[in-house]
Amino acid sequence: MSTLTRRSFVAGAAAPLAARGAAARRPNVVYIITDDQRWDLLSLRGHPFVRTPHMDRVGREGIVFTNAFVTTSLCSPSRASYLTGRYAHQHQVRYNRVSETFDKQERTFPRLLHEAGYRTGYVGKWHIGNDASPRPGFDFWAVLPGQGVYNDPTFNLSGTVEKLSGHVDQRVGEMAARFIEEAPPEQPFCLAVGIKSPHAEQLPPPALMQTLNDVEVPKPASWYEDYSRTGKADLVAGSCIEADRFFDGPRQLKGSWDRYIKDFYRSVMSADQAVGAVLDALDQRKIADDTLVIFVGDNGFFLGEHRLVDKRFPYEEALRVPMLMRYPRLIRAGRASAHMALNIDICPTVLDLCGVPAPKNVAGRSLRPLLAGPPPAQWRRDMFYEYAERIWQCPALVAARTERYKYIEYLEPASTHELYDLLIDPQEMRNVIGDANYAPVLADMRQRLARLKKETGWTPPSTSEPNSPCPQRAKPVV
Repeated sequence: MSTLTRRSFVAGAAAPLAARGAAARRPNVVYIITDDQRWDLLSLRGHPFVRTPHMDRVGREGIVFTNAFVTTSLCSPSRASYLTGRYAHQHQVRYNRVSETFDKQERTFPRLLHEAGYRTGYVGKWHIGNDASPRPGFDFWAVLPGQGVYNDPTFNLSGTVEKLSGHVDQRVGEMAARFIEEAPPEQPFCLAVGIKSPHAEQLPPPALMQTLNDVEVPKPASWYEDYSRTGKADLVAGSCIEADRFFDGPRQLKGSWDRYIKDFYRSVMSADQAVGAVLDALDQRKIADDTLVIFVGDNGFFLGEHRLVDKRFPYEEALRVPMLMRYPRLIRAGRASAHMALNIDICPTVLDLCGVPAPKNVAGRSLRPLLAGPPPAQWRRDMFYEYAERIWQCPALVAARTERYKYIEYLEPASTHELYDLLIDPQEMRNVIGDANYAPVLADMRQRLARLKKETGWTPPSTSEPNSPCPQRAKPVV
């Protein structure tokens, strides 16, 4: 690590402390978020190829939320929702760029903890806008500009720009560990860690490049889905994230499906090593028992399912994310919850456990009732999903999901809306919206969606947003 980076950590450690006596009794917080890692890309969840021992450790020693979802499956909106506990239409980061008011007005949970006497830091990928300059409420800041790069990344280190050598995940893990190592023992801390992997164009470190070489990774069954038979809207077929369009461009595929999918899996394992560096630092300081560790993904990702790549559409592969928590003082090891948990729940949960009141405009709810003791009799029965960014011919849409059903309503002229029975069709390959047997279900789901719109104060996104044309592709790779 460079001299400049070392100086940055020492300077951050000197931040003023409020409420010093009370702070020692509050948990430290480590919040880790990966990019485009969907719910099943964990060996803990039974993935046949991906090995994630450090991520798994968080779940094994704490709780696994088996039904965790994002309210918008897109990086910037979802990241803003995690930090604020609010929907995209509420914090106004509806697209992959920052809103004019987000940095100035939104009170993220690290900012609120900072005001309550916590030492705060952000390391890695921020990606709520491309600006990497420090944001309010952080004592230490080591952030990539925009998406950042995998090799020899540039960081904004509390206002100073520096290029570091090596792989970005390793650098992020090291800086996060250094923050923990140098944390004053008398002051609680909140550290947010944004790991770049496995976001495209995924590039794992050299040590992992040979991993999975002897494995044949099959394409998912729904890769060959016939939209005309399964009843998906014409807008799905018209999007530019169709796999047969996406994979004929060498920029995305790098030459073959086999190379693409293995690099994706390898990059998840690279992210896992960064998580390991953070957990090791907690162990070395002997503060693991006093630290709430949260591990999540910013959204899911299609890897050929439904002939799609990327995210945006609210099918399960893009909607569901990993959500693991460890806090030995409260959470019994090996716990699992099937209750519906959302990204907007992380902010109020952290604030609740740290004894800081949540702002009145927070839309999520604290997950504390699910962390210990018997599960509550009443919990969330449905969720609201929104997507607004009209890019690559992807349509704006809203959706509602219950434990069994999902209803998708397009905000553009479409051949059909969509309704799925997840109990009998978990792969969402039969749109039953025209099936008379599901007429009562359809009516109920439409009523739920209308209620959720009203409850959350949803307003349609601007129709002036351009829909970027599909990029030109090279000839298909044979």
